[in-house]
Amino acid sequence: MKHAALPIDLSVMQTALKVYRHSLGKETKPHHYANEVRLINFAVTGSREGCYRHLHLNRELSRAIRRVVCLNMQLIQLHVQYQDRKQSCRSLFLKATAAASPDTDANAIGVKK
Repeated sequence: MKHAALPIDLSVMQTALKVYRHSLGKETKPHHYANEVRLINFAVTGSREGCYRHLHLNRELSRAIRRVVCLNMQLIQLHVQYQDRKQSCRSLFLKATAAASPDTDANAIGVKK
């Protein structure tokens, strides 16, 4: 993946997606993985086409992003639909950044609410 600034390895989430789709008898194609990256982008930046490069990653923000990826993986394993996962991940990120120190607040890093 070409998301070098992302503070977590997405391979575990990709494996969860592949296992989930296999359980449905479906093949996992490259665009399915890209959709999951877009989901994480949306959760973190409020935009599907988000980019992590402009974020000032600190420990709290990195932790919030890892929590989002882990939640998405868990929701995939529970067969939760994409749109529901997308909203749950976004809510978690906003709560996590609001609970962290003020310099990691979503407004402070230029994230859409």
